[in-house]
Amino acid sequence: MPFALITFQSIINSLKAIVDFSIIWVLVYYILRIVRNNSRTVQIFKGIVLIIAMRFVAHKLSLTTLKALLDLLIQYGFLVVVIIFVPEIRAMLERLGKTSVFSALHSLSGNEKEKLVDELVDAATVLAERKTGALITLEQGHSLADYIKTGTPINSSVTSELLCSIFVTSTPLHDGAVIIQGDRIACASAYFPPTAQDLPTRYGARHRAAIGLSEVTDSVTIIVSEETGTISIAEGGKLREMDAASLREYLNLLIQNSEKEVSQSLGAHRKQRKFNLSKLNVDPIKIEKVDSSDLNLKSTESVESNAEKRDFSKLMGIFKKKPKDNDAKDKTGDDAKAVIGSETSAPQEDESKTSENVDPVTTVDDTNSSDKLNDEGGEPNESEER
Repeated sequence: MPFALITFQSIINSLKAIVDFSIIWVLVYYILRIVRNNSRTVQIFKGIVLIIAMRFVAHKLSLTTLKALLDLLIQYGFLVVVIIFVPEIRAMLERLGKTSVFSALHSLSGNEKEKLVDELVDAATVLAERKTGALITLEQGHSLADYIKTGTPINSSVTSELLCSIFVTSTPLHDGAVIIQGDRIACASAYFPPTAQDLPTRYGARHRAAIGLSEVTDSVTIIVSEETGTISIAEGGKLREMDAASLREYLNLLIQNSEKEVSQSLGAHRKQRKFNLSKLNVDPIKIEKVDSSDLNLKSTESVESNAEKRDFSKLMGIFKKKPKDNDAKDKTGDDAKAVIGSETSAPQEDESKTSENVDPVTTVDDTNSSDKLNDEGGEPNESEER
């Protein structure tokens, strides 16, 4: 009998140890998820680990003063950690409180799922081609009732035409997000809390809001960039850019399969993408993204350079002709001086007289002008020439 009681007590103790370990494991798991999805949290977590390591070193080396300070810091460190991690703790509690066992997406029939995926992909493709900004959120296990209250209720079936018309910039509901529950559009123009992560400047308010919602819920948000027209998916605090085919595959896996199968498919899709890129006969280093503003700038610079070349060629032509005129002028002046110096022959006097009477700017060939004067009967006197 005592042996049976001891055995029963040991079983109870073992069960307690298993439950205790499971609870600790769940807490550590959620803490690691919080740390992984936030770069600021990672830095703070590294600081805490560094303080604990310093306390251990101070204890081993018998550094009493440093050990006392670190003990005091660790003693009140719990309150400090709670104050620092208030947003993350609130997000974790929201996830625990809003979790439901079944998702509205998984309760749809096969035809309804296929139609929903087709409408979402068609709408995202059209919006991307038009470069119209869009934010479409699919509710999963966590309830989005609080965010639906911030928008305008619609309660309509999901169609690509309705989604495209909602996000037209001239409509009053385009600013905000569309939330889809199951195969129904619950609301439009809903607002989400932006993320606190440090994102690149190319991501705007839509991307930040989508990532912020994915950090506190398990929802999936489709983002269409207004500037570039790219399609992205925000889930679990991460952002993935996709094309239409990848989006269709992702939504099919998301709606019809579990989260584990979705993550495995994403890894296989990334490997397949790398394999397809390796088959291309194009060097990826030589592929460059060219901005249209750069092209316009280059074209204007080339036009200006061509215009400058034409103007320069005109100037060079003028400068090439001017030496000829100057040579003619110098030649005319030299002939006139030679004729004035010599008084022996009358024909030379006629030529010198002709060169003096004719304007050298308008005359290039002095022999033609002198012949013209001789033909007209103008013969200069020798006394006038002296």
